[in-house]
Amino acid sequence: MELSEARLLDALAGLQAALGCLTLLLLRRIGSSYGRHSSPRLGWQMPARLAWVLQELPSLALPLLECARAAPSHLRRRPNALLLAMFLVHYAHRTLIFPFLIRGGKPTPLLIWMMAFMFCTFNGYLQGRYLSQYAEYSEDWVTDPRFLTGFALWLVGMLINIHSDHILRTLRKPGETGYKIPKVSTKRFKINRCSSLEGGKQVIMI
Repeated sequence: MELSEARLLDALAGLQAALGCLTLLLLRRIGSSYGRHSSPRLGWQMPARLAWVLQELPSLALPLLECARAAPSHLRRRPNALLLAMFLVHYAHRTLIFPFLIRGGKPTPLLIWMMAFMFCTFNGYLQGRYLSQYAEYSEDWVTDPRFLTGFALWLVGMLINIHSDHILRTLRKPGETGYKIPKVSTKRFKINRCSSLEGGKQVIMI
């Protein structure tokens, strides 16, 4: 049974990578449909804060439930515990902090929310189950240059993501809902927005 689940997790990881490539190709052809590109034509929409909390929640809740209900023997190893902690710190921020800092975010189309919810459910199960039950790392892995490099990239990516979100958020006055671009430099806005997205992607990839 354990062997079959280990193979399932490997298959799901491969599927996730394939879906990521497919999504990249589709977005290059049809564009995105959320945030500033959101449209009422996409159907029923959810308030931005509620959408963020609910769509990100599985990536936080599922690993925690896995740790609580099972016998997560592998989490007694420092590498496994640290890797899962890094994952949980990111999603704790995206679920419990970031949504409540949003100022006038645009509603999220239900279809886009469902896709995000499915991804976070998929990702939460995959990461939580693999790191708590199957991942094998030696105890000295935490001092390995590869781990230290990955940790540094994760930390820098998260700080970039949080700082860039703060800059973009403070461009709006209380009650404003539109997109704000600094008058001094459109380039600065583009740099900040890309930094926020790239920082987030860097955290997830690590």
